[in-house]
Amino acid sequence: MQPDFKQYWRTVSSVPAHNEPPEVLIATLASLAGQRDAPPHEIIVVDNNTADADRWQPVAAWCRGRAAFRFLHREGVSGAKAGALTIALAETRADATHVVIVDADYVVAPDFLARAADALGEWDADFLQFPQAYRAENRAAGTALELSDYFRRHARTASGADAMLLTGTLSVISAAALRTVGGWRADTVTEDAELGVRLCRHGFRGRYVERRLGQGLLPFDLPSLHRQRYRWTAGNVRTLLLGLSGLGMRQGALVVSQLTAWANLALIFAAVLAGAGLRLAAAPGYGPAQALAEVAVAGLAVAYAATLGPLAVAALRDRAPAATLVEALATRIALLPTSAIATLDALLGARPGFAVTAKDASGSSGLPMPVLAWAGVALVLAALATAPSVLLGAALMLLPLPAGLWIDRRLRCYGRSLGPIGEPA
Repeated sequence: MQPDFKQYWRTVSSVPAHNEPPEVLIATLASLAGQRDAPPHEIIVVDNNTADADRWQPVAAWCRGRAAFRFLHREGVSGAKAGALTIALAETRADATHVVIVDADYVVAPDFLARAADALGEWDADFLQFPQAYRAENRAAGTALELSDYFRRHARTASGADAMLLTGTLSVISAAALRTVGGWRADTVTEDAELGVRLCRHGFRGRYVERRLGQGLLPFDLPSLHRQRYRWTAGNVRTLLLGLSGLGMRQGALVVSQLTAWANLALIFAAVLAGAGLRLAAAPGYGPAQALAEVAVAGLAVAYAATLGPLAVAALRDRAPAATLVEALATRIALLPTSAIATLDALLGARPGFAVTAKDASGSSGLPMPVLAWAGVALVLAALATAPSVLLGAALMLLPLPAGLWIDRRLRCYGRSLGPIGEPA
């Protein structure tokens, strides 16, 4: 059904916010205030559970007196971002046709809403997803390329098969479709992907629009990138475990591909290698342990190949510069232990919390625990190795450490290079 774009729109650019630097959030809101040729729209800002009044009161003051803006500060909100979006949806006018989601750090182009309206009319879609991009991303181009891999491979493929999922920002959703499926679930940390599954299951059609109309901020250090990747991986695997009933075979396969974009089983092979390596150190030449070590090394090699190969192929196809590709591969290697642990945690029933990525460059100290733990095990195995296979496996497990040190340095330089509103200083 072709939507009537003369009806009232509301960009429940719910701009969901929690403890955001006010200057970053205000820059986002200013970009929404400057929309050109857009359908009538309103912006609802929901600040949830921010205890520091110096963080949310300047934003409330900025919104005050601007007719298109409504600012809501709420305490005791459960469900993190999903809870904030649910509040915004409850405040949305009954005659609003579409809901637009924009994260707190995303500055959108002046024609964002106009281009979204055009795309909805062109594709006759119930929901749209635009690609996530990053400000000053040339200062950490490899990490930006690694993050965009999801869109370049998975979103492109799923778009024309009624299997498109959502990624949480720069999303446009029919208000009727959103209410039909019951809105966002508060018991998942990837509420966007889970909502996308339900929209597909109900027969609503989604499209990926490959046009960069908004730019956010990259994480400012590897620990922040680790927390983000852990949430994405574990949350999506948990969504997969909820089941995909009601989806066709091809549709279901593409949904699975999106939900497992970062998942891997390398932790299982690393644990087997550690056990076999210790057994061989105690009893060199022990047959079963040697066989297990060889199987574990082969499994680790396959995990690396499955993780790095598609990224490299897609980047080469898109003619990414060699230096950028190397940095993207290093980012993926640095995050491999995180994805491996998140995958197993989700399979074992762990429920990760929702961690907001910091939008200032204060940064965490040190490397993420998964990288340090893998490096520690690798060094122990290398010191005790009596078999070449164990030494090779230890070398594979040690790779995330130098990769992580490099990427952490790159991201910290990126954060320091930005001004107070996330623009190049």
